[in-house]
Amino acid sequence: MSLCFQNISHTYEKETALIDINLSAEEGEILCLLGQSGCGKTTLLNLTAGILPLQRGKILLNGDELASSNYHPPPEKRPVGLVFQEGALFPHLTVEQNIAFGLTNKSSRKRIVGELLDQIGLSGYEGRYPHTLSGGQQQRVAVARALAPEPKVLLMDEPFANIDIMLRRHLREEMRTLLKARNCITILVTHDPEEAIETSDSIAIMDKGVIIQHGQADILYEAPVSRIAAMLIGDGVLLKAQRANGVYETAFGHFPDKWFKAHSSVSGSQNCEVLIRPNQIALSEDLSGLLITDVRRTGQSQLATVLSPEGQSLTLHVEKDVNWQVGQKVKLSANSDSLIAF
Repeated sequence: MSLCFQNISHTYEKETALIDINLSAEEGEILCLLGQSGCGKTTLLNLTAGILPLQRGKILLNGDELASSNYHPPPEKRPVGLVFQEGALFPHLTVEQNIAFGLTNKSSRKRIVGELLDQIGLSGYEGRYPHTLSGGQQQRVAVARALAPEPKVLLMDEPFANIDIMLRRHLREEMRTLLKARNCITILVTHDPEEAIETSDSIAIMDKGVIIQHGQADILYEAPVSRIAAMLIGDGVLLKAQRANGVYETAFGHFPDKWFKAHSSVSGSQNCEVLIRPNQIALSEDLSGLLITDVRRTGQSQLATVLSPEGQSLTLHVEKDVNWQVGQKVKLSANSDSLIAF
């Protein structure tokens, strides 16, 4: 079983939302569409669900046409489930009635609802109404309702955005376990890189209607193809630099070529930007170096702010092995083959 997007393009009046999208996901895969608001990820979900008609391209499910510019079955005729940012439960229906809403076989309703309630940890909540549930519980019920008809594809649009931050990670883990057990194709939309990395099997990074990179999270993090991809997939700092004679000159020191990954896109002499991820830079004492102006201890690392001789400041995640203090002077260093330049 596979879901394939072939040459999908879409416009809203004069605004281009999607440009020639080609993407696929396999049975049991959780594919995340990651990008900022307005990048086109929700549009792609709506085209798949049938909320919007396809203007150009095809969507294939296991080789069969799910939608095209000439074929537009309504949402209820598609083997697709949809979970919105807001659970959108029916307030006048109980939990059991909400989950059973899309089920046509009366004889199996009770069994299916019971199994799903058990899987989402809400057994015994059958008679409760949505307003008596927490936000996390409501979203679990919304997912169960979408899964009840056993869709081949589940679409999730920012499903954890309105959940309390203390519960969000736990709920993500629960949902991943549930989705893997159901073995359907899942397309998850988010702008949160942590959510994308922790929940998905693969990630498609989107910007201005285009997929700029697609792959597993570790590859995207370690080898982003552009500065946009780099900043969307994880924390980092970009430093302006000038590369010449095998050295990157920055306001905060000289960075030799050996610190950079072999695939770094910069060659010759040119202006560029250096990407620094958390804990990639180490500090060492240097009486003529950069002045530490602030230190914050975050648990796993330290946030140290240093000031260049020209008055530019830079805040970095550094290892907490050394108890750095405001007023100390330091220089920056990095391990070989760790940094990237664009």
